[in-house]
Amino acid sequence: MTLRTATGERQAWVGMASTPGVGDVTFERLLATWGDATTALEAVARLSPARADEELAGLIGLRRRTGLAAAIRVTAADPGQPERAMLALGGWVLTPLDSAWPASLHEMEEPPPVIFGLGSPASLVAARMVAVVGTRHPTGIGRSLATRVGARLAQAGVTVVSGLAVGIDGAAHLAALEAGGESVAVVGGGLDEPGPAVHRRLARQIAGHGSVISEQPSGIRPTAGTFPRRNRIVSALASATIVIEAPARSGALITARHALEQGRLLLVAPGRPLDPAVAGNLALLRESPARPLVGLDEMLVDLGLDDQVPGPRVPGTLLSTATALRTLAGPEQAVAQALSRGPQTVDGLVRACGQPPGVVAAALTLLQLRGWAKVLGALHLPAGPLLDPPAGAHQAAGAAAGGSGRSGERRMAS
Repeated sequence: MTLRTATGERQAWVGMASTPGVGDVTFERLLATWGDATTALEAVARLSPARADEELAGLIGLRRRTGLAAAIRVTAADPGQPERAMLALGGWVLTPLDSAWPASLHEMEEPPPVIFGLGSPASLVAARMVAVVGTRHPTGIGRSLATRVGARLAQAGVTVVSGLAVGIDGAAHLAALEAGGESVAVVGGGLDEPGPAVHRRLARQIAGHGSVISEQPSGIRPTAGTFPRRNRIVSALASATIVIEAPARSGALITARHALEQGRLLLVAPGRPLDPAVAGNLALLRESPARPLVGLDEMLVDLGLDDQVPGPRVPGTLLSTATALRTLAGPEQAVAQALSRGPQTVDGLVRACGQPPGVVAAALTLLQLRGWAKVLGALHLPAGPLLDPPAGAHQAAGAAAGGSGRSGERRMAS
């Protein structure tokens, strides 16, 4: 049966793009050879079954692949099956033939020919979208930073984009939702089982406050090949990509490369030299035009979201200590409060904050990433806005020193 309508062509487009063995290159060759998906399906279906694969390879200029023509013939008999399967899941399908197709995907060198989705398709064209990516095996510090970044972006009205993987991805998605924001997850397999099993509940939450999308039809399991390819969509949807924590061979580095190739801003959290957990971060900072992620306020400024930085700001000046402290919470706020009074040892901060040494160390690392703390030997020094003491700090410090006029020495000794 021939369907010479826009609806019929769209259905043929989705069906052909969903055919096993038809990747982006083969799809493009089929369109280039016959002009449209409807004609391509009909033409392949008419090939002689005995020599169909060989004839098809010659026609589209690609190497022969056994079974490809037969798979296309099955699609030609029922091109609407992939979309019906998606609709049965309560989802939707978008193609470049649709007006709702995101403009950011039109700009890609290798755009997906079809997107399957759960949730709201409008989330793909949100005004502010930023990707947050990293390793599946983060350190506690990395996971904490991903949570802080995801939440702060959501509070600034940004839709957080990531890959729904265990680790940094999941932490960023969840933090954005818990902060009342939206998120978009791009997965490497079909949406009948989106993402890793441990994130199925998170996937449902994201679909309720954003969307979960894939270029793969229902029933396709993710592979070592589909994971890297979905990363190009993650970076393309977003105006910027933030790499939280990535070892030397992390898939997050693929997303970072795509972001740079697509002309997107790339922010990378720095880390300790020789630490394998951030070897990829350090390589990006050394070898690419990436900018360092030095703090949450600074992140918003780099993203062009200056209006979302809390508190009064004068061009060329830092946040006041009081304003800076209000942006923090929990142990990080307690450590920053203590550090704002002057240089401290870790032991001194442990006593001042009443927190375990490991918690204090983690908070100090996050403050260093912000540029609000520096290390000098055994001492941790206030930096950035923490150099502007909150009201009463000098008096309190003087009282602690017994009014001797040597409060600085007493603080140094703590």
